[in-house]
Amino acid sequence: MRSSSTTLATAAAAILVIYSTVIAAQTGQGVVRGEVTDSSGGVLPGVTVVATAADGRLLETTVTDRVGGYVFRALPAGPAILRFQLEGFTSVVVRLGVQPGAETRVVERLEVAPLSETVVVHGDAPVDPTPFSPSSPPPVVTPVPVHDRDSVCGPAKPSASPESFGTIRSGRYEAKAGLYTAGTELIIDGGMLNGLEVGQNLVVRRYYRVRGLGHARADVIGEHSAGLLQIVAAGELSSIGVVMYACDELMNGDFLASFKPEAIRTPDPMGIPAYRDAARILFADEGQMLGAPRRLMVIDRGSEHGVSAGQRLTLFRKGRSAARPDVVGDAIVVAVRSDSATIRVERVTDAISSGDWAAPQGPSSVAR
Repeated sequence: MRSSSTTLATAAAAILVIYSTVIAAQTGQGVVRGEVTDSSGGVLPGVTVVATAADGRLLETTVTDRVGGYVFRALPAGPAILRFQLEGFTSVVVRLGVQPGAETRVVERLEVAPLSETVVVHGDAPVDPTPFSPSSPPPVVTPVPVHDRDSVCGPAKPSASPESFGTIRSGRYEAKAGLYTAGTELIIDGGMLNGLEVGQNLVVRRYYRVRGLGHARADVIGEHSAGLLQIVAAGELSSIGVVMYACDELMNGDFLASFKPEAIRTPDPMGIPAYRDAARILFADEGQMLGAPRRLMVIDRGSEHGVSAGQRLTLFRKGRSAARPDVVGDAIVVAVRSDSATIRVERVTDAISSGDWAAPQGPSSVAR
């Protein structure tokens, strides 16, 4: 009886694989699956695997299971990039071609990270027909408009259709440096054909796995801003950029997005919190678990809900009585997207964490 059950289970699994492949072929999609191990060959559960298109668009994310396995069942056919990330290990970037109706296997090994993390890229980088000579004169940069740096450097909830003008390939003169700060010249995989032009300012970003914030799901992904870069030379397929400032270190594989800064402004006047119209705090920035004064966090409401830069918020937890919430601090909105916003914590009476609430302050004299 046990043998019969095993046979049926095996047959069902085979049918599922065949069915998935047929459906993928019909929709111009392919399957990508594989395993992740450490340097000793041991399986690595909990590795975040991020699949993006060649232009940087986020396609899908997943996390390896208890035996180090992962699968993307319906990636669009064409060039794709997989990023493997796990705290304490070096990140790895793999370029591949997804075939419609076919399964591609990518087995990857992560090494324990040294004191300075590096990104290992497999595959040949595009060759620009207009190479840049190390003997070129020092780059000329133009001043960046005055803006609130917190509107650039804060974490964010990834957009449904993220953009990318290219990715950092390496340092211009130190290809294996891996970490970059203000003034560093970088080679960019992306050029005029990607919409880049000389003098353009771009925010440097990367995805990270949200950790330690009480999420039930293990695949919550945040977007971290590493700094601001300006294009100083552009070919068709690659460019040279200069780091204007760093929120922290920029890394190989980080992608470039539009620079949409907020002006330095005086925050709105203090008002009465509308507790019934509160937003939920989602997560803090990369490597941070709790909110403290001057730290930046993400809430689940944006411009679609009337949230605007400069708006004041009251941070609170819901107490036993809905009429008496437990106030734990104040914050100010520094950047807004359609369905989320980045806030700067101003004052706390307790550490702020995921699941706490942020009530907009209004001029009404009656608490809502």
